[in-house]
Amino acid sequence: MLALAWQYLAGRAVATDPTDRQTAEWPPHPDRVFQALAAAWGETGQSPAQQVALEWLCEQPPPTVAVPAEDAVQECAAPIVYVPVNDTEGPARGSYEDKQWGLLPEKRARKERCFPATFVGDGTCALVWPDADPAPHRAALAALCAAVTRIGHSSSLVHLRLAESAPPPSYLPAPAEARRHDLKLRVPGPGRLGQLVAAFADGDRPPTARWQGYLKPAGESQTPHSLFDPRLIVLRRIGGERRFGLGGAQVPNLADALRKTLIAAAEATGSVIAKAILSGHAADGTPAETPHAAYLPLADVGHGHADGHLLGLAIALPRGISRAAEDACFGALAHALQPADNSLCLKCGAAGTMVVAYDDRDDVLRAKTLRPESWCAAAVRWATATPIVLDRLPPRRHADPDAWAATQIAQACARIGLPMPSEIRILPVSCLTGTPAAREFVPLPRKDGARRWHVHAELHFPAPVEGPVLLGAGRYRGYGLCKPLAKEGE
Repeated sequence: MLALAWQYLAGRAVATDPTDRQTAEWPPHPDRVFQALAAAWGETGQSPAQQVALEWLCEQPPPTVAVPAEDAVQECAAPIVYVPVNDTEGPARGSYEDKQWGLLPEKRARKERCFPATFVGDGTCALVWPDADPAPHRAALAALCAAVTRIGHSSSLVHLRLAESAPPPSYLPAPAEARRHDLKLRVPGPGRLGQLVAAFADGDRPPTARWQGYLKPAGESQTPHSLFDPRLIVLRRIGGERRFGLGGAQVPNLADALRKTLIAAAEATGSVIAKAILSGHAADGTPAETPHAAYLPLADVGHGHADGHLLGLAIALPRGISRAAEDACFGALAHALQPADNSLCLKCGAAGTMVVAYDDRDDVLRAKTLRPESWCAAAVRWATATPIVLDRLPPRRHADPDAWAATQIAQACARIGLPMPSEIRILPVSCLTGTPAAREFVPLPRKDGARRWHVHAELHFPAPVEGPVLLGAGRYRGYGLCKPLAKEGE
């Protein structure tokens, strides 16, 4: 067993997420730790024994990752700052005195920079290779660990060491056959040291390491969560006759089109269990009494330039279904996709068509909207991207309709397994930029033909809850989708 453990001496991990330059990387990627070891080797004489140890480490399978508990970790504020650009070369001859003032820091142009960080306190992080035998390389690895001063930014000071015992893992490498994962991390692989040496010699940035899926250990999560699995099945938009948005009837039409397509595929494969999960109905046609799949619109909302257009769709399976049931649902999806490009054409009648493709790309290639954590990350504050459809109509001449709606939303939270919100704000317009007003969405009809009432809302929970948060009567058809708000003022 090999365990590399470290603590952040300043209580902060300063590292930038490679997929979002304004977001902190957490948990630390194994390849970032390996880069720190490689840098220490290069700065301390490039010992042949240490080189052999690093090459041996590259050959090992992905490690388990141990980090402090979620309630002990918090992302720090990352304000935009402006720093002078690097030194420029002075003139070769003649007019040096005229230009030398431009070399001073206060005279140089300033560029926008952001230094995202994560507060971790004095908690211990570790990478563990349970089956590795480091005995031949222990001395070399110990010397390398002692030479490492930082992991990430130069202000992210650490004390790295070889640990005698392994802490319990927070994330485990996903097996090769796993279709979904909780997160992806960069890990070193064979030849990684040579890549870093070559990039340094050429003056280039380190090339991106391979990505590895990770899963949380089996067992109930400590964080309160909904009945839906946060490992969303993402379908990104790759074409179609028109550009779809959140307004009008587009959300329920697309959700219904995707649902009907997958039901037909499940019937073609002969899977009863997949049809029940994807349709929400039992074999006899009666409504299912257990949670089933929900269909979500993934729209461009929540940032300064958002306009609400759809970048894709997602399928949220019920949390905790068996591996056989999950395989059956993926089998139905695979049957529906075109084998040439994993695409699927959704026909929405007069609204046109949308062509989507199964998106299993690395996170660095995905738009932020298409990453499951953008919709499922644990947070205290949540805001509606599509309005919540209330289960009942308010009584006539109710003294406080907003209070009545808040009560309905609180009941909807309990219905999907979430705790009672500490505050619910009823809004005509979402606080997420790019989301249309509630009146612009087509009301879902009741069985008696009456139109249901729907509202936007902002929810505050006493403690972070994990998504996806889908509330109200339309939660299986794309309505009631909430997005986490990680920062005040977002």
